[in-house]
Amino acid sequence: MKKTIGVILILMLILTGCQNRTVQKDDIYIFFTSDVHCGVEENLTLASLKALVDDTKAEHEYVSLVDLGDYLQGGTLGSLSQGKLIVELMNATGYDIATFGNHEFDYGLDVLSSRMDEADFDLIASNVKYSGSTKNIFEDIPEYIIVDYDGTKVAFLGVLTPESRVSSTPKFFMEDGTFVYDFYSGNDGQDLYDKVQSLVDQVRKEVADYVVVLSHLGSLEILAPYDSISLISHTEGIDVVLDGHSHSVIVEDRYPNKNGEDVVLSSVGTKLMEAGELILGKDGSISVLHVEEYGRQDEGILKEVEKANETINGILSQYVCDLDHDMLIKDEEGIRMTRSRETTVGDFFADAIRYVMEGDVALMNGGGVRSDILAGEVMYSDLFNVAPFQNSLALVKATGQQILDALEFGARFTERIYKLDGNAVGESGGFLQVSGMKYTIDTSVESPVLLDESDMLTGFAEGQRRVKDVLILQDGEYVPIDPEKTYLVAGINYVLLNSGDGNTAFKGSEAVIENGITDVEALRSYLDTIGGFGDLYRNTEGRITIE
Repeated sequence: MKKTIGVILILMLILTGCQNRTVQKDDIYIFFTSDVHCGVEENLTLASLKALVDDTKAEHEYVSLVDLGDYLQGGTLGSLSQGKLIVELMNATGYDIATFGNHEFDYGLDVLSSRMDEADFDLIASNVKYSGSTKNIFEDIPEYIIVDYDGTKVAFLGVLTPESRVSSTPKFFMEDGTFVYDFYSGNDGQDLYDKVQSLVDQVRKEVADYVVVLSHLGSLEILAPYDSISLISHTEGIDVVLDGHSHSVIVEDRYPNKNGEDVVLSSVGTKLMEAGELILGKDGSISVLHVEEYGRQDEGILKEVEKANETINGILSQYVCDLDHDMLIKDEEGIRMTRSRETTVGDFFADAIRYVMEGDVALMNGGGVRSDILAGEVMYSDLFNVAPFQNSLALVKATGQQILDALEFGARFTERIYKLDGNAVGESGGFLQVSGMKYTIDTSVESPVLLDESDMLTGFAEGQRRVKDVLILQDGEYVPIDPEKTYLVAGINYVLLNSGDGNTAFKGSEAVIENGITDVEALRSYLDTIGGFGDLYRNTEGRITIE
């Protein structure tokens, strides 16, 4: 059940109760956010969240605010400050506890370590394993926190997705080319379940009345076995899983644990679409509400956001060009098409990379193409929203076979029908947008991609492949790719040099340029050179065909 509330309605809810339970003054209120991705001024807004939490504190003694990860990255406030401005805003808002999403690692571990030092809130990470010999940035981060609310003890665990190593930059988790950070991946999920179970058993021994998991696993089936529903079904003793990562909106579902006992699962989407309100009753009851709107904003946070925006406005307010047509990465239902289909923004991004880097072809992972470009004046901020990660560009010498392997990896989840009941089917951040080439994906063929326990590409099963009819643009004409020929492949170094998304196809390739200009600079440079969009990218060009 969702609610749109102001202060009066808060009082009404307290008086009348909700979800068939009586709300008591000494109940525990835990507000939660997830996958904010720097969207502090979007939807509910951070200022309204602060007001909501403070107004609740005026009526109740036991109130906390927690976050489930992916707060540092995803917008200009984060990217231009490498997350520093976001941490400052979270401090001002009064967050109590947060865990880590995979995108907390996007600026590198040294930067993340600095952000951790700057946080006034507690950070928790329950499933980090370090086997290196230099510096473990999680050394002083607890696996759990038990908060005593005047005799009622609530244990908070923070579970990171094992996908972090591939959905951020794999190189960041390595020393001398070997992974030294692990998030208890492997053994078909059992290692993760066993680790979490050991901590749940431990906090129960410490007389925790409630166990609440702050999860950045996600709830989609495609994420199994490292999803929250699988975690619930393979463990016991957890009361609530507050879940992030998949951007799902789940108010209050209940799933059986390994003993058949119900565990509450709740998710609040992304970009402050909603905030969650978990209510733990002194009588042992558990309920969850979602808040979409609130009638007051905190003036202090509004001023802090304004100050943060002033810091970057000088850069972002620069005019780039005009655009007389929308360029979209999503369809009318909000499905992220650029992760399963050719899009106009994907074409533009890949063309810019190929042009600036002077490659024969360019590849761009769909998960890195983050925003639409709408008709009107195009500002630098619009380009930054498309490419918020500030990835450096790279150029490598690679064989046609390596290109074929990379395309095959990117197409492993692609389906002919891309949505079902409004949900994405076959979406993958590793899906490749291209420039200087065309290819077809035959979805009737089962993907031959072979992965290790960390979802890194290890090879291919024998037999037919999904990707076919690959053509390379040469001298103005498309000709079949030559598996033996060497091509200059342009892209972001995340994909070409760091096995981003788990795509190891270019591992061992000779790097011509390792750290070129950033992707957003390439977008700007390309537009400046061609004189703006004109009639370009009004429609897709048939670079990717799905059968």
